Amino acid sequence: NTVAYEMKEENIGYIQVSGFETVTYRQFETALTELTNQGMQSLVVDLRNNPGGNLSTVCDMLDLILPQGTIVSTKDKKGKGEVITSDEERQLNIPMAVLINGNSASASEIFAGAIQDYGVGTLVGTTTYGKGIVQNIYGLPDGTSLKLTTSEYFTPKGRNIHGIGIEPDVKVEYVYNKDNPEADNQLEAALECLREI
Repeated sequence: NTVAYEMKEENIGYIQVSGFETVTYRQFETALTELTNQGMQSLVVDLRNNPGGNLSTVCDMLDLILPQGTIVSTKDKKGKGEVITSDEERQLNIPMAVLINGNSASASEIFAGAIQDYGVGTLVGTTTYGKGIVQNIYGLPDGTSLKLTTSEYFTPKGRNIHGIGIEPDVKVEYVYNKDNPEADNQLEAALECLREI
């Protein structure tokens, strides 16, 4: 299970995604459907400490949210590339905030970068890891594998974030509350952003 979700106060949906695996798309779609049926009026997607995962999975998830257009583009060392797009069949037309931090990497940054470039949500937290490359794993005859960097990727507006990361729109450092360990000041900041809309 890579997706957890619940309804917060004031009909704000909350979806936490811990990784982008092949099963994640269906779990995310289910979460969106369930929260929508419960009367969700705005949404927080939590990508903190999400190291990334499957490229096609994150693109399929973004296709549920974005308007028609480019989700991400890739380019190899020879300049050959691919453009992955979203269609106009489904998009999410409610206010959204996306939580990110320094451990949000790779596919998480594709998600956050697309949300930011399209202006359909507010990024809250701290700057992401900065992994703007695509890697593939190739099995070898002796049972071992080789992980090879095959291309770099770009956000819808053409940004290459490798080694730079994605800056949040609202910068909030996480502060541990020893009196209330369950407190989450970054999540509270994201909820407050949605309340103000």
